[in-house]
Amino acid sequence: MAKAVDVAKYILKQRDARSHMTTAFALQKLLYYCQSWMLVAKNRALFPDEIVAWRHGPVVKTVSPYCQGRHYVFPREVTGGDADALSLEERALVDRVLAMYDETDDQRLGDSLENMSHRERPWANVNLNETITPQSMLDFYSEIQANPDMDHAAPIPNLADVSDRTFISNDDAEWIESLLAD
Repeated sequence: MAKAVDVAKYILKQRDARSHMTTAFALQKLLYYCQSWMLVAKNRALFPDEIVAWRHGPVVKTVSPYCQGRHYVFPREVTGGDADALSLEERALVDRVLAMYDETDDQRLGDSLENMSHRERPWANVNLNETITPQSMLDFYSEIQANPDMDHAAPIPNLADVSDRTFISNDDAEWIESLLAD
């Protein structure tokens, strides 16, 4: 399994290849959303590192040293990371998440991701400096994957070809149950 610093390096390399610069602030939130959607798609973590709720949103503390004192973070600065540590399926999922933000201005991405994370239960339901549990992320993002009409802030990636799971809404589940009951 890749570490968060490996995923951070991969994110930075991919964004750099797409002519994007990545702020330290945005990198932390992108790690959070990649972790969340991996939990949903594969029912397993992308990386084992803990994510904590800081005032400005979710943060992976093990990646913080690479972000400290920097506005932008570049792949070459994440010396402890190995982008090749991610499997092909992990890369596909991260790429899917990153693609959702390709049109977002690089300067505004971190603020946008912060605002999204603050409006969603995994961050909002814990105290500052507490761990945002993988289970809370899995529960919340699975719920919005199954029911996109539910109140949420983050965009929902198309996980159909990268997910091991199938999602249906409560209405669809009730309809299927009614068919099976006949």
